[in-house]
Amino acid sequence: MSQKCIATSELHCQVKYRFPFFFYMSKSVGFKDLPSPMHGGTKERITHVHCTDCGRDIPVDEWPNHRDRLRSLKLKERTLSFVQRYVVGPFLDMFMWVLVNVFFREVAVVGSENIPASGPVVFYGNHQNQFMDACVMRATCGRRVRFIIAEKSMHRAVIGQFATMMECVPVIRPQDVPQVSGTGTISSITKATVTGDGTTFLSSLSIGDVIFWKVADSDRKCSGQVASIISDVELILTMPVAKEDDTIRTPTPYKYSKRIDHSEMYAEVYGTLGKGDAIGIFPEGGSHDRTSLQPLKAGVALFSLGARERGVDVTIIPVGLTYFYGHKFRSRAHVEFGKPIKAPRELDELFKTDKRAATGSLLTVLDNELREVTINVEDWATLNLLHTFRRLYQPPQVILDTGVYLKLTRRLANILAEHKTEKDVEEFSTMANDYSDFCDALQLRDAQVATLAKLTDSKFGAAPLIRLLFRRVVMLFLLGIVLLPFAFFGAPIGLVGRLLSEDHARTAQAGSSGLKIKAADVKASYKIIVGFCTLPLVCALFGAGVYANADLRTAVTMMVCLPMTLYVSLHVVREFLLEGRATIPLMRSLLSKPKVFLRHYERRMAVVQLAETLVAKYDPDLETDIDFSSNDASEGLRHASLFSLRHRSRK
Repeated sequence: MSQKCIATSELHCQVKYRFPFFFYMSKSVGFKDLPSPMHGGTKERITHVHCTDCGRDIPVDEWPNHRDRLRSLKLKERTLSFVQRYVVGPFLDMFMWVLVNVFFREVAVVGSENIPASGPVVFYGNHQNQFMDACVMRATCGRRVRFIIAEKSMHRAVIGQFATMMECVPVIRPQDVPQVSGTGTISSITKATVTGDGTTFLSSLSIGDVIFWKVADSDRKCSGQVASIISDVELILTMPVAKEDDTIRTPTPYKYSKRIDHSEMYAEVYGTLGKGDAIGIFPEGGSHDRTSLQPLKAGVALFSLGARERGVDVTIIPVGLTYFYGHKFRSRAHVEFGKPIKAPRELDELFKTDKRAATGSLLTVLDNELREVTINVEDWATLNLLHTFRRLYQPPQVILDTGVYLKLTRRLANILAEHKTEKDVEEFSTMANDYSDFCDALQLRDAQVATLAKLTDSKFGAAPLIRLLFRRVVMLFLLGIVLLPFAFFGAPIGLVGRLLSEDHARTAQAGSSGLKIKAADVKASYKIIVGFCTLPLVCALFGAGVYANADLRTAVTMMVCLPMTLYVSLHVVREFLLEGRATIPLMRSLLSKPKVFLRHYERRMAVVQLAETLVAKYDPDLETDIDFSSNDASEGLRHASLFSLRHRSRK
């Protein structure tokens, strides 16, 4: 882009009522007139600005956004050095893979065939696990992705350094811009017109700035973006206030934040896409721990349409990230890449004349496609009910592929959402919640309850239970001996990570303005940071102790081997926990009457029957769409022992 146009943009922002000679204005009606210095002080409404770079007349309220997109791809051409391409890049790919596979015990990927091997791609996904989302996406997509990251995160320890190595593109988010108390008060807001009393809109505000106010007799905060400034006491918002209750009729203090110039960010994104590389973005705008998608921001749509405007045809890939207690160490993660999306060609012309309409139209498509690869429910109670529904409906001996598993879960979620007011669904919800409460009281999981069919056999006496208990106690003893030395090194890391992540979650929740429920989304990232800092310290202390009693070679060998042995011990820990969780209820069944557990098994079978009835009634095609018989793994599987969590064990 010419330096002339850039200078023009800056001049237009700084001097509101002095227009360079290569701008011209046209008249419009329906707005309060503005005094124009070009017409001797007569009142005229200035509505358009002529851009000499693209040769078009741009509406005044769209000029700030148009100015950000004026920079051409040539301004930000990317040239990777030999070190970046063959040293830093492969190191980051390997590090992300190791990081993800150490933190999660299982990472299942679906739809990887939908990812283009080359060419410009924009990956966009849901954002429920903070920085771990980017790690999981990069480790599983097979492309080197530059992520859009909040600018303030670039200044954080560890995160900022890795973000720089990954060539992340910083963006200043509206919620990160400081708010300044405005002069005077707002006396009224009528639709999109804001009237002030003692205000200085002309000197303190610019087009694109955002004003904030609090609704009277309420803690609800509202905001609006400035489209045009009429005078010191009157301005027009880009959109009228949607709710009547959010308008102002009495003098109300207000705050404002300055408009964010995203031109550098757009130039980086278009330069990356122009080179055929990939961009990653989480368009919800911020990480959260809610159970459904938040409204998508327009950036992902603007990237595609803006790149197309510059001759770069971008492929958009939705990425669904589904976690099972994703904030916990050694949990599970499922990644689903949706079908490739191309922006409709008819939006190209619309984007030139009405960017807001074109962006909104594409954003609707992207939102729908992202919902196809994510699980969305109303709240946490409904999510817990959904997982119970899936476990009860899926036969215990059936092993589902990840794609089929996610499809089944979404279909069951649709039943709960579309028929939640039906009496039989309400009855199922009550019975399923009661069943879950009994599981908690008995310290059982559903998979363990499914093994209690053995108790229905009258020939099944106490002798088999005693033999099984003896075997498990011996196994726990042997596993405990193996784990004892590793617990000495690993326990401090885990304890410190847990305590600090809990403290960080409380801080994040307090500053989230109600978006986060328990701030569980920030815990995993913080545990990784703590582990990244404490593990080398533990290894160094251990190495120093060995060196003091041996030689340098032995100390170095032990320092190198310690992280690998700690990783192996994680698998031993899992076996220890599985045995422990199966031993406790087995011991209780021997000390008390087993009839309690038998009645609980009968309770489960009643809820299972009701779950099958609901599916047959509200989604009769589900049974044929998901053929459980083809996924039946009972052949080649041994029957799970009583209270065992290894109901998927191979012979």
